[in-house]
Amino acid sequence: MPGHPLRSRAIATAIAPLDQGANEATLYQSPSSHKHSVANRKVNLREKSMTASLGSGQSPVEATLVKQEGYLSDVCEASPFVYKDRLLVMECVRPATGGRMKDYYLLIKDVDAGREVARLGTGYGLGSVWVLHDRIHVFASRWENGTWNDVTLFRSSDTRRWSKRRVLVQEPTEHIFNTSVCEADGKFVMAYETDDPAYVPFTIKFARSADLIHWEQIPGAIYGPDRYAACPCLRYLDGRYYMLYLEHMKPQWRFETYMVRSNDLVHWEPSPRNPILAPGEGEDINASDPDIAEYRGRVYLYYSIGDQRTYSKLKRAVFNGTLAQFFQWCFSR
Repeated sequence: MPGHPLRSRAIATAIAPLDQGANEATLYQSPSSHKHSVANRKVNLREKSMTASLGSGQSPVEATLVKQEGYLSDVCEASPFVYKDRLLVMECVRPATGGRMKDYYLLIKDVDAGREVARLGTGYGLGSVWVLHDRIHVFASRWENGTWNDVTLFRSSDTRRWSKRRVLVQEPTEHIFNTSVCEADGKFVMAYETDDPAYVPFTIKFARSADLIHWEQIPGAIYGPDRYAACPCLRYLDGRYYMLYLEHMKPQWRFETYMVRSNDLVHWEPSPRNPILAPGEGEDINASDPDIAEYRGRVYLYYSIGDQRTYSKLKRAVFNGTLAQFFQWCFSR
């Protein structure tokens, strides 16, 4: 969900933020005392699935996308990632609306162990993660003056010490909300959500980098300038970009996750299976903020449910196959 008071993104978790007395100008420290067990609600797999047979030139593979029942936490934005052969998830903790800077922070959990790994980024949210050479890169927006601003990079090789650097500055008339980063042919591409008044809010722009630090906007690469297009999750595979994002199903107050793909970030092809995720029973009117990670031969798709105004809850769907098979399934009929 875009970060707007009328499209609120989360209810803050019951875990208190870290002591704010430390200087966070350049370095964050996650004390070992905070690596305690985090109580997560258990989920099960008694839900409807979507299946298809995928041909890979060899034996067909049955692909299944399953929504897991129950919810994981009371947050909206989350970014799953694999680090040192462990599935982790970064949750963006924040109030539904307003709040103080200390109410906004990033919380990393070990999914299987159910324990907290790190807290960082007080005053930041709407984050995403990319891992390169065992270094975690967290891209997040800054909460200031009642809205979201710029893109800041937090980096760590041990989940305890975090450097901080602003890497993308918004235009004077816009704000930057959700981001997503992927690697493409040895370089990096960022999709970022903006309320640039030149377009219908929200719109997705793209930037590129050779080192994950220095970014420049890609001219002509804009998705959804004529309608609501938010919450991007961008990946690259075999010469194509694949992007999950959020559509507002006007005139209804309803939000669904769609998939598109492109060779050049300019011309996009929609998935024939759209919507990839739609709100089902008990999910209110929202299936937003998708983010994915492949882990041990399965794809985990985290998403948010709620009313897009007062509450959100984090859920997960599981695809029984690799990321390549997931993309193939999305574009098969």
